[in-house]
Amino acid sequence: MTKTPKSSGASGSRAVVIDLLQRVFGARTTTLLLTILVVSIILAIASNGTFLRKRNLVSVLMGMTYDLLMAMGMTLVLILGGIDLSVGSVLGLSGVAITMLMSKHQPYQITLPTAVAIGFVVAVLCGAVNGLGVAKLKIAPFIVTLGMMAVARGLATVWTSGWYVSGLPEPYLAIGQGTLLGVPYPVYIALVILAVFSYVLGRWKPLNQTFYIGHNPQAAALSGLKVTLVTGFGYVISGLLSGLAGLFMTSRLAMGFFQFGVGYELNAIAAAVIGGASFAGGSGSLVGTFLAALLIGVINNGFVLLKGDPNYKTLVQGLIVFVAIAVDAYRRRKEIRE
Repeated sequence: MTKTPKSSGASGSRAVVIDLLQRVFGARTTTLLLTILVVSIILAIASNGTFLRKRNLVSVLMGMTYDLLMAMGMTLVLILGGIDLSVGSVLGLSGVAITMLMSKHQPYQITLPTAVAIGFVVAVLCGAVNGLGVAKLKIAPFIVTLGMMAVARGLATVWTSGWYVSGLPEPYLAIGQGTLLGVPYPVYIALVILAVFSYVLGRWKPLNQTFYIGHNPQAAALSGLKVTLVTGFGYVISGLLSGLAGLFMTSRLAMGFFQFGVGYELNAIAAAVIGGASFAGGSGSLVGTFLAALLIGVINNGFVLLKGDPNYKTLVQGLIVFVAIAVDAYRRRKEIRE
């Protein structure tokens, strides 16, 4: 009489523990953390410990910063059920706009704050045009942002005539090259934006509505949500974050260049989707996006440490995007079955 309850209680306890383990290890964040740990260990061994040196770890964080900023904007756009293929080109255009206006080699130099403000305005206008085309004119996001990708890259090329933009003032270079405790300022700024953006996305009603809009825009409109305004605002934020990435890249590298940001949309899409966003809309996690961006940064750093062929690096980036799309498709089919 006394053994049966104990056995039943033990079985119940085991079931609870098993369920807890499944939840923990089945969580996307846990999977990403474990993957980052495994890849880091492999790189540490393969590089004879070079990977774990402070200078290299800082390099990983700095390299991840650009992808993270654009991936945060991409996550918001994907939650809305869209996509933004222009983030890399907007990075390049805004960076060129800022540096051209401040370069000592140009006859129309203006002050740093004004140049940065104009660069952000350029990025916001690119995002606003994307948002107008998608939200108001109802053009497919792929078409609108693909067009903006070409236009922004073309403008950057024409403005610079294909040349590097140098002669930037020291205060501007300090933005990207300055450090606090050995870590560049852009890393701190990106992490602060991540924390604030993640909190606001979950708590602030206008942004929290993006999940409902992305899941079912027609139902959201019938419920009284401002679908057009929120969708357009999402693309504006994506453009602004790309512009910030352009500021950090040009100040860090002490130059502007029309090809900065080429191919970066692939990393942004991969980080957003691997982190939990879906092409179907209605889902996404900025914490997951951060971990996915960190994983991509670690992998990219591995190619540098191990002196890998740049062509293989591009191949791996493409494979990462392919895997992200495949995982998203599998996740959607699974949700439909359930």
